[in-house]
Amino acid sequence: MINWFQIGMMTCATPMVLLWIFLYAKYRNVFHAYIDNLSPDEYKMPELFFIGMGFMNQIHYNLHSRKGRARIKEISEVKGKKYAEYYYYVIKGATFTYILTLLPFVLVLGALSDNGMMLVVGLCLAVLVVRYLEKDINDKLEERREELMLDLPQVLSKMALLINSGMVMREAWVKVSQTGERALYQEMRTTSSEMANGASDLEAFRNFADRCSVKSIRKVTSTLVQNMQKGNKELSYFLEEMSREMWEEKKNLVRQKGETAGTKLLIPVGMIFVGILILIIVPIFINGF
Repeated sequence: MINWFQIGMMTCATPMVLLWIFLYAKYRNVFHAYIDNLSPDEYKMPELFFIGMGFMNQIHYNLHSRKGRARIKEISEVKGKKYAEYYYYVIKGATFTYILTLLPFVLVLGALSDNGMMLVVGLCLAVLVVRYLEKDINDKLEERREELMLDLPQVLSKMALLINSGMVMREAWVKVSQTGERALYQEMRTTSSEMANGASDLEAFRNFADRCSVKSIRKVTSTLVQNMQKGNKELSYFLEEMSREMWEEKKNLVRQKGETAGTKLLIPVGMIFVGILILIIVPIFINGF
């Protein structure tokens, strides 16, 4: 009897296997400069990423679409503007590599086992591996933005104190930037370097807001530039007001993180509770009450 399921799976798998072999043969020595320095801890199977990169080359994949530019901008917050496009290219290459490698493998495995469940499990695995790449960057991006928000109130308080003592805006900015090593202080030092190298205050602060890309920091930076022309008195008052507002936002953020952590704890607690119930109830049924 003809097994149409197996025939269908092999029919789908064959061109994908041939495509994989073609890409392997053509591009195995082409993309070493892109993948040799990738960490195996951060990326799984980086030595095969030339498969996906070769496929992107074949289809002339556009990295600078609207979605691509937005993603590159997000990655620049984590990896830096200089390397953002490179890492976006690596992530897309990894994504295509996983798809082109796992799909034919799953189809062949499903056909050989004559089991549709194997196909479903394999497809779910492929989706999870691809999603992992995006989630990793998203988690780092969220962690960085939270760190910026947590440090912002203290930075504003320090600047208000220094400007109240008679220090001009630029000097206060440089002084505060040297009081910490976390992301916000590093971005402030970068801004100081830009201004020292001849960039205008407006341009330097605009770049600072773009690198941080947090709504509250954009608001602070925009108002900061507007108030710089009004003298230290107006600027100090603005910084004190923004500092109080940011402290409230920080409290809310910490409260939300605490609530989220509490919700996550419910899952393992629930699993432990179910396990205890099983340990109690099963012996009762086995012994016939």
